[in-house]
Amino acid sequence: MAATLPDLSPLADGRVLVVGGGGYIASRLIPHLIEIGCELAVQTSYVEPLKGFDIQIFEGPVANPAIQQAIRDFDPAFVLDLSGRTDQSHSRDNDDAMAESHFAAARHLGRAILDGPSLKRWVHCGSNEEYGNNAVPFTEDMREDPVSAYSVGKVATTHHLKMLADYENAPICIVRPFVIYGIGQERGLIPFLIRMAFADQAFDTTEGVQTRDFLWVDDLVDGILATAVSDNVHGEIINLGAGVETPVRQVVEAVCRHGGGGQPNFGAMQMRDGESQRCVADISKAERLLGWVPTMDLDEGLGKMVEAARESSAQS
Repeated sequence: MAATLPDLSPLADGRVLVVGGGGYIASRLIPHLIEIGCELAVQTSYVEPLKGFDIQIFEGPVANPAIQQAIRDFDPAFVLDLSGRTDQSHSRDNDDAMAESHFAAARHLGRAILDGPSLKRWVHCGSNEEYGNNAVPFTEDMREDPVSAYSVGKVATTHHLKMLADYENAPICIVRPFVIYGIGQERGLIPFLIRMAFADQAFDTTEGVQTRDFLWVDDLVDGILATAVSDNVHGEIINLGAGVETPVRQVVEAVCRHGGGGQPNFGAMQMRDGESQRCVADISKAERLLGWVPTMDLDEGLGKMVEAARESSAQS
């Protein structure tokens, strides 16, 4: 049962900027904002997913001075920052790309918005990957333990934004989403499993003993919006997860069951070097500060995701 979320009407009365608007989470967030009725603009370098929306688009990276000026001219009251590439590979080849995509991008965005007269809240999406191999459950006061260039980029961004909030009074809050899944998702483990299940194909996988915390995307959207309007979150880091530790093997088996096929070869693959073995969020802070708790049961959500994919396949 969901706790009582804060009143979202302040969003309707202000200009809202979504940064990194070409990704999956944005595709679920933007319709909510349109329904709320806010004046909305979206920054993205990938406009294809936004073609169906009648919204203002700033096309290009935030490093582009012209994009920064367009953002200044828009003068957002609320900034929902989903920016940054996800690349969890444990290779030093992507060090520079991850630093630019996360830490540098946050600095560029800050230059565009922090002197804006209307800014009330900048919600930045970090990552559960920042916790690395810490003991579970992950709590927001833990020292981070990054295990990849991606998580290093996220941690550096978190510390930069915390500095701005704590010492320059910038209206910033950082949320840390855990493993996101939901209808319409095309990339990642679960969409891959759905394709294997529908084709009834054999596929190699690890033993699946590593655990993850899977959060339904629309629960995440509720958490982001609640963070934007809450009064007591200045400078805070807030976990947004389901708070349930689930072995990956359980997810593989559930998707195959819902999909009616798939032949996983458990143990045929080795886990990545440095991969976190356990992952689950302590979400008590989100409930206390935001009135937010997740609503979707994992098995139910996987079933909904499989059924939606089946209907989409039938129509194509």
